[in-house]
Amino acid sequence: MEKTKVQAYFSLSNNDDDFPLDEVTKRLNIQPSRTAKVGEPLPLNSARHYFYTTWEYGLGYKETLDVDEVLMPVIEKFESKVNDILLLKKDYNLVAKFYIVIEIHNRCSPGLAIYTRASKLATEIGADFDIDLYAYPFNELDEV
Repeated sequence: MEKTKVQAYFSLSNNDDDFPLDEVTKRLNIQPSRTAKVGEPLPLNSARHYFYTTWEYGLGYKETLDVDEVLMPVIEKFESKVNDILLLKKDYNLVAKFYIVIEIHNRCSPGLAIYTRASKLATEIGADFDIDLYAYPFNELDEV
């Protein structure tokens, strides 16, 4: 039986132009969990291509009912990088975002709160929060 899981990640991207992903990695001194360049094929559909370049850091999905449990490790990773992020945004016309992706299974939805520490960092670097919810159908046969 699938359980509810959550992931959070930070992204620097540019929808208009390409930028040097290695330079972002070097200046932040953080290994990304995923990168994509404009024009590269999408992983699940090689007939389609990325229309943007992105640098992302996250820890993947975790079974949890507490979004803060996966968001805070990402926030902590970037709290000391405010000036670096602001310079990268300026140098390469980047957009910063924190993504929260929630997969709800068996009617178990997690608590979602964005506390001051996370909103403070987002404000300092001019980042938005993008929250995606995927609620999967409940199957009465799976009921415990």
